[in-house]
Amino acid sequence: MGYNRELEEPYNEPNTVTVIKSSRLKWAGHVVRMHDNELPKKILWTNRGGQRERKRPNSRWTDEVQEDARNLGCRNWRVDAEDRGRWRHLLEKAKAHLGV
Repeated sequence: MGYNRELEEPYNEPNTVTVIKSSRLKWAGHVVRMHDNELPKKILWTNRGGQRERKRPNSRWTDEVQEDARNLGCRNWRVDAEDRGRWRHLLEKAKAHLGV
C-alpha cells in the first residue's frame, strides 16, 4: 500500500511514527542522564505497584524505548544512554535507519 509514501514524497518529510520513535529515544537518553532526584527520572523508574488486569498488559513507555533500541542493535539502552557520545551515535544510526 503506497498511500502514505505518496503523501510523504511531495513534501520530503519523514512520517509521524519515525519522528516519534527518534524523539522518544532522544528523550530517554536525556532522562537517564538526569540526577536521581529529578521528577522525570523518578517517574521513569517508579513501580506503581498494584495488580494489572488479567488481559495482555499494555506496553509501557520504557518497553517501547527498549524495542526501538533493540531494533538498532543496542542490547542495554540504559547503559548506552549514560555515555552521551555512544547514545548520540545510536541516535544518528536511528535517524539513518528510520529515515529522519
